[in-house]
Amino acid sequence: MSLAADIHHQDGHRDGHGIAGLPSLAKLAPPVFWFLVAVPILVGKAGLLEIIFPVGALAIGALLVTRDPARFAAFTWWLWFLTPEVRRMVDYQAGWSVISPVMVTPFAVGAFTLLVIGTYLPMLRYRAYFGFVPVGLGLLYAYVNGVSQAGLAAATFALLNWLVPVALGLYVALHWPIYPQIRDAVLRAFVLGLAVVGGYGLIQYFVMPPWDARWLINVGMTNQGMPLPMQVRVFSTLNSSGPLAFLLVTGLAILPAARGILVPVAGALALGSLMLSLVRAAWLAGLFVFAWLLLTMPGRHRLRLVAVGVGLVLCSLPLLSVPRVQEAIVSRFDTLNSMENDRSYQERQEFYGRFLIQALTEVRGAGLGTVDTATKLTNEDNQMGAMAYFDSGVLRVPYELGWPGTLGYVAGILTLLVGLLRRGGAPPDPFACCAQAAALTILVCMVFEHTLAKVTGVGFWFFLGMALAAKNHGLASLQAATRQDEPLQEDARWTDA
Repeated sequence: MSLAADIHHQDGHRDGHGIAGLPSLAKLAPPVFWFLVAVPILVGKAGLLEIIFPVGALAIGALLVTRDPARFAAFTWWLWFLTPEVRRMVDYQAGWSVISPVMVTPFAVGAFTLLVIGTYLPMLRYRAYFGFVPVGLGLLYAYVNGVSQAGLAAATFALLNWLVPVALGLYVALHWPIYPQIRDAVLRAFVLGLAVVGGYGLIQYFVMPPWDARWLINVGMTNQGMPLPMQVRVFSTLNSSGPLAFLLVTGLAILPAARGILVPVAGALALGSLMLSLVRAAWLAGLFVFAWLLLTMPGRHRLRLVAVGVGLVLCSLPLLSVPRVQEAIVSRFDTLNSMENDRSYQERQEFYGRFLIQALTEVRGAGLGTVDTATKLTNEDNQMGAMAYFDSGVLRVPYELGWPGTLGYVAGILTLLVGLLRRGGAPPDPFACCAQAAALTILVCMVFEHTLAKVTGVGFWFFLGMALAAKNHGLASLQAATRQDEPLQEDARWTDA
């Protein structure tokens, strides 16, 4: 059975209702899960979530990954939105822990997609998906190398950081026959998610909840400012301001494709938290997204895009009228005009100058597990290692993956992008344009930090996969309308097996 036939077969037996018109288990499971997460927090027993959260999320992921891919995609995004905040509540009520099982949950749930992908491996021979093959081989090389240099635990944890985003992207790309359902589910998740994450970010800035303040003190992230109201760089429900800012840019990139009364509210709240994150790279990324959408969106949608942009700017004016807010944002903007006096820019420039030759001449590569938070698993005191903080994605890829791994990883990404941007087929829908813009923006930001792993990596690979699914779905729909009784020609190999 082909992928399209198999997915249509599954979808045809899924009507969203259970016995006698009652909601199905797949529909009820996610809200019940979040209710069970909220109750222990509200009664002061958040320590129970060290078991309830990962076990419950894994059970729901196993239920949805094959039965309802659209809800599975939305559920995984909610895990990325909220897991760090859940971890902070656990630490606040049950005591600080350097390593938390809660934080592994989004990766473990996302890894379920590997089981589904395994059943469709023959699909990878077609050009629509072939780019994922060298990417996977490159990561496999770096993993084997990492096991020998950093140990099994650290290398495996790092592999989850790199591979799960790729798997999620391939998962949604393979499910192109139900692209409209996944698109709508993800849009709903992001509209509400931007409202929650953006709104909480503003609360965090003006109030600074004690669990967030306690967490900042415990981890000692001095670059986030002071754990005090109006003296912190907003990180909302995520781990730090960087991932938050890129997540908000990703959400704002796809927001023009959404509809509903909550859309302008979500956009305004997200923009407010984006500005208060004080992440200049994300501000520039937002401008890139807007410019790219103006160039690529169908003409009738450009006016709406401009209207949305103007509306968001107007909504941000009350926030900018607060003197402390205005001072923080304006001073951060001013550093763009005087980079030679900016400490962050100087440190990044110094890092490039000091590490460029070493990264590019690391033929074998350091291996997965030797960089970032995975280094906690190689130290007896569970503290970050010497290479924990790597300030450049462009240099981290060759350093960690080595030449063999980098060759496969980069070649795979370029293959996928060339296939995606190649003209042909039905005109893309607005969401496809937005997904494409989000993926390209995150990729461009590799010059600032490593944006292809963890939550920012999920943003790149997921929306790359959605853009691929949109193209496949558009091609199939166009061919079905014009050649209903004819076999698919060579170009249709982009879409199916």
